[in-house]
Amino acid sequence: MPCIVTFIHNPVALAATCRRLNLPAPEAGSAHPDGREVCGWVVRVPGVRCPIVCDTLTGLVAYHPVDNAFGPYARIMKFILRFYDVQAQLRRGQCQPAPNPSVARRPRYPLSVTACR
Repeated sequence: MPCIVTFIHNPVALAATCRRLNLPAPEAGSAHPDGREVCGWVVRVPGVRCPIVCDTLTGLVAYHPVDNAFGPYARIMKFILRFYDVQAQLRRGQCQPAPNPSVARRPRYPLSVTACR
């Protein structure tokens, strides 16, 4: 089972990436690429034969060896790069994650930044 070491540790940014790319929402579960069970967020990327599994605890992205060819692997890497873009936008506050009505929102107060001398 091939894995890619990434910095995918934020499930909110992972869901926002799927929304941005018009993909189905990631599902918490497991998949069996190459006969081994892998648990995490299962994402179906178009152009890839088997779903990828993003483990947000370790940052590993597991995929099936069949998808190790140039085209499918490039699609997986484009998805990962898009995740990094969305995560950066979330950190800068340029895009908002989907609202969750079950969670009450607290007002965010900006932090004051002082220059170091």
